[in-house]
Amino acid sequence: MSSWIVHIRSSGGESRYLVGFCLCSLPFLVVASNLKAQQSAGEERYERLLRRGEEAEATRDWNQAVGSFEEALILRPNSISLKTKVAALYFNRKDYEKILDYCTRALASDPANLDAAKLAGMAAYRLNEFDVARRYLEKAIAVRRNDAEVHYWLGMTLYAAHDARHALDELYRARAYNGKDTEVLYMIGKIHWEMSRQAWEEMLRVNPNSFRVKEMVAENDISANLFPQAIEKYQAIIREKPDAQGIHDALGKLYVHVGKLTEAEDAFRTELKLNPHSSTSYYGLADIAFQRQDLAAALENVTRAIQEKPDFGDAYGLLGRVEWHLGDKQKAVEMLEHATSLSPSNASLYYMLGHYYEALGKRALAAKAIRTYNDLKSEQEKEYDAGRP
Repeated sequence: MSSWIVHIRSSGGESRYLVGFCLCSLPFLVVASNLKAQQSAGEERYERLLRRGEEAEATRDWNQAVGSFEEALILRPNSISLKTKVAALYFNRKDYEKILDYCTRALASDPANLDAAKLAGMAAYRLNEFDVARRYLEKAIAVRRNDAEVHYWLGMTLYAAHDARHALDELYRARAYNGKDTEVLYMIGKIHWEMSRQAWEEMLRVNPNSFRVKEMVAENDISANLFPQAIEKYQAIIREKPDAQGIHDALGKLYVHVGKLTEAEDAFRTELKLNPHSSTSYYGLADIAFQRQDLAAALENVTRAIQEKPDFGDAYGLLGRVEWHLGDKQKAVEMLEHATSLSPSNASLYYMLGHYYEALGKRALAAKAIRTYNDLKSEQEKEYDAGRP
């Protein structure tokens, strides 16, 4: 500092110039310092608003959350993530117009923003703007094809727009990516049921005396456990159209269910004359033979059923039981294990497999199979209870 002062005194002209220069620089230094302070304060306020918004969101205080994030967005007007965040919060408030506004702004800056496209599609669906919803959801699928939720909402949009066939395509894709979503499964069942009902109604209008109409009524009787009535209807169909494929097989299954094995055997053999490749009729004959303890006939027919339909899980299960009684217990277990891989929701297969494991001393495997059996039975009972009026 002293050398600076000496330097000023050594030359008056130079001193005035240097002193003047220093004095002129001071305002700029002050401004820069003020700007830095303002920026720091702005950063602190932005962070406070984010924290406040996140805390409000955690307590489901949507109004406070939206207010905080919108204030933060004023400070960061180009933040795509904040725009998408606010849109998501408005979805909880069911303010679908606001969602579309924020998502449109986010997509204008980032056309590949999956969350914004998804939210925009869902909001447009809620506003019954199905064409708009479809465009946004297809944009989201283009970004990520394996998003089950997007396929679900596109399916719902297509269904609402009376395009049931393509709606099913999207819902099946949603199920492929998330097989445990009950909403997806419900909609698949609902659409199939509605399409079936429409087809049946149309069939009644076209030809009310068709044997297919009578078959449909018989199937309804079976669903209602009205087995004698269903048998009568199948018999009436056979009298009218004795060469109709599938009818004798259906009647044979009913006869097995009510314990009329001789009549069932006749029905299955008649079906095989009409259709020599009927895997279910071969299976029916094998089942009857096994119940009669005719293991050779059971083995012959169940083997033929598997030849006709290599992925026939129930047939492999029956083959396992036959092999067990024939004495080849290892092969029996192998057949049942393969049966469970083909029909993983068939509880009875795990029950039988568990007992076979136990008999062979494989207690850990037996316990696992019985647990699976109990889990499946529990799920089936819940489904049954849910479906009861």
